[in-house]
Amino acid sequence: MKKLFIISATLLLVVLIFLGVYNFAFKQNSGVELKSANPIASEVSKVILSENKEKITPISDGAVLGAVVNKKTEKIRYYELATGFVWESSSDGKEKQQVTSTKVAGLKNVSWSPDRNMVLTMAEKEEKTFFYLYDHVSKKSTLLKDGLDNVVWDNIGTKIFYKYFNADTKEKTLNVSNPDGSDWQKIADVADRNLSISAVPLTSTVSFWNFPNAKEETKLRIVGVTGGEIKTILSDKYGADYLWSPKGDKALVSSLQNKDSKSVMLGIVSIDGKYQDLNIPTFVSKCVWAEDNKTLYYALPGEMPFDAVMPDDYQNNKFNTSDTFWKMDIATGEKERIIEAVDIKEKYDSSSLFLSATEDALYFINKRDHKLYRISL
Repeated sequence: MKKLFIISATLLLVVLIFLGVYNFAFKQNSGVELKSANPIASEVSKVILSENKEKITPISDGAVLGAVVNKKTEKIRYYELATGFVWESSSDGKEKQQVTSTKVAGLKNVSWSPDRNMVLTMAEKEEKTFFYLYDHVSKKSTLLKDGLDNVVWDNIGTKIFYKYFNADTKEKTLNVSNPDGSDWQKIADVADRNLSISAVPLTSTVSFWNFPNAKEETKLRIVGVTGGEIKTILSDKYGADYLWSPKGDKALVSSLQNKDSKSVMLGIVSIDGKYQDLNIPTFVSKCVWAEDNKTLYYALPGEMPFDAVMPDDYQNNKFNTSDTFWKMDIATGEKERIIEAVDIKEKYDSSSLFLSATEDALYFINKRDHKLYRISL
């Protein structure tokens, strides 16, 4: 009897040990399985969050002017329209800091030097227009002379080009000078009251054309930065505007097909005057070149009035567009959306487009609220 008791107790102990080991192992395995499932659930959650994330995000808190990217630091700089303060932002807009604290009243236009260290500003005070140079390194501001109505930088930021009107002689001239207006030189006589000016990239020439007007033939001309013969590149387009490619071998053109046309179309003109239609109904003010010299990013405007006089009414802010966003390889003609229409939740009238330093994002100012926005590419 005693032997039977010992055997039974031993068997019971073995069973209890077995159950304990099994239960421990099961809990450990269950814990491993749950633990290994957590990262998967986390990744699924990330995907859902990513899908719900807005495709177009605001960078600025309020209305801005003169937004640019510093390609060395990848930081964004812009003027706050309400105050004239300069702000610097991270590429995603999450980190911002105020750069200047001096208020600038009546700010109308801003043009940064290529290295982003100096800036040309235009301000209106008591119905008069004033141009200033501000050096962000020396913190020095210089008032430029009277008689200017358009000022732009050269390719490297050591000179400026401007149209000058001599009130005494009534002469209109295209000139070049140091950024502060010193050591100036006349490049050419001009006849146009409203003149657009742009340095031709990677060349020692500057281009100019009469400001786009629906009833006026636009002439794109170039001349050496020290003067000389004026060469006409294109002259048979009405209401035309231009945007040079990074290599300066061609320019984007937005123009009417003829003086009676209602719509503006894009084309390309080479430096030697050869023109090619791109058949894209938009303005060069809604375009930006990629650094590869062949990829074009652009906004395609919608909701334009049928009876609008183009491009005049749009330039005079008589209506706003509702844009979609595209890119095109001009070598192949291939076009594709950079953001699907369903992902555009608001109405955007885009202007002042530029790409990030790494070209992984497109920025633009919305003319509806004048805020700066970002599209991830």
